[in-house]
Formats: sequence, structure tokens, C-alpha cells
Amino acid sequence: MADYHAILKRAISAMPAPNGEARRAVYEKARTALVNQLKAFDPPLSPSEITQQRLQLEEAIRKVESEAAQRAREASRG
Repeated sequence: MADYHAILKRAISAMPAPNGEARRAVYEKARTALVNQLKAFDPPLSPSEITQQRLQLEEAIRKVESEAAQRAREASRG
């Protein structure tokens, strides 16, 4: 499947003001799009395959948020 981390980073870096609220909106759109895409597979994916992909997306979101927090800490230092 897709490299969710790269996709999220690209979407967020293209935003004029990637604050927390804006990032959350991107994540919610990504979640919705992923579920819709996974449900459209023919033949259908198993529930465990869908869960695995959703967990990979959530891990990518955690990583992007961790990186955003790190950047914020660095910016506040100087």
C-alpha cells in the first residue's frame, strides 16, 4: 500500500499555516479517504487487512505529529 507518512508530510508541507487544527483536518480527510478506498477493493479486503492499513495510517500520523512537536520545540528555543 501507500507510504502514508510521505503523503501526509507532503499534504501538510503544502499548507500555508500547518497548525494543529489544520493538521487534524488533513488526518481526518486521510482516514475517511483510506476507509472508502479500502472498502472499494474488489475482491473485498478482509477486516484484518483493513485494520492493518488503518493502523499504518495512524502510525504515520503519530510520526508526523512527533516531527511537528520537535519543530515547535526547536522554534521556541531560538
